[in-house]
Amino acid sequence: MRVGVTGIFASGKGTVCSMFEKLGAGVVDTDIIAREIMEPGREGLAAVINEFGDSFITDGRLDRRAFADYVFKNSGKVARLNEITHPLIKKLTLERSGSGIFMINVPLLFETGFDKIMDQNIVVFSERSQAIERGMLRDNISENEIEARLKYQIPLNEKKQLADYVIDNSGSLENTQRQVVKIWNILMRNRE
Repeated sequence: MRVGVTGIFASGKGTVCSMFEKLGAGVVDTDIIAREIMEPGREGLAAVINEFGDSFITDGRLDRRAFADYVFKNSGKVARLNEITHPLIKKLTLERSGSGIFMINVPLLFETGFDKIMDQNIVVFSERSQAIERGMLRDNISENEIEARLKYQIPLNEKKQLADYVIDNSGSLENTQRQVVKIWNILMRNRE
């Protein structure tokens, strides 16, 4: 069973996936796959260089921050990047999620159509200001950089309506854990 886990930037998707993993779920993180396909010699990086040039390449590696700053200023460039990377990410996601329950961490679950390959979908949310603060600390990026990325995501309320389950990660980790356990128990019953 594949369960998509999404939410806005730095809402706690990774934390929630770790909690499910401790309960016995497998986890596939599409952000990690996205980095893998951009490694030197990989198909994703070659396609990006072909499309956008090599000015973002330093010592054979993609300068992710400079590239993101360039791409996220233009919706056409974002769309083109997604056309290149999403099929590669989807292929590896399907290969890595076998039998059992797999939590698939997908920041752009509904925006990319990844929800169509999932059996269930979860939206994790926290207060926007809280998520931005977490993202700034975690990724050492500015609020403006986060806002530039958020504008390519569908609104949180719309994501909640599309989800099978919603987890509020605004409070304590204990509160988040209780919600995770409740959903896990439902998933386990549905699997039988």
